[in-house]
Amino acid sequence: MIFKEMTHAEWIVEAKKRYGDFESVKFRCPICGHVASVAEYQAAKAPEGMIGFSCIGRIIGAKRNAFGKKEDVKGNGPCDYAGGGLFKVNPIHLTDNGEPFCEVFDFADDPLCKEEG
Repeated sequence: MIFKEMTHAEWIVEAKKRYGDFESVKFRCPICGHVASVAEYQAAKAPEGMIGFSCIGRIIGAKRNAFGKKEDVKGNGPCDYAGGGLFKVNPIHLTDNGEPFCEVFDFADDPLCKEEG
């Protein structure tokens, strides 16, 4: 898995380039691949700190176990992955004033973490 470190300010610039406004930003879960927008997280009444940090399935009560059998994880619908759990695979690591700020999912459109070559 590829990880990218950048400042929170740089990340905001990249989000605006891709989506224009905050509610339109879309994140892809690094476990199940489900895409959810900030507006969808908000409609699900997700706490702000869970937006793009945990799969939306965690908020809406998905039945798919993020680390179950591979055939149970891929497919339709979100999983129950939590970014702050034992396995931390959120690929974007944000800093603020040189200090760790948070780790988030990559953008669904034009991701920041790309395979080289």
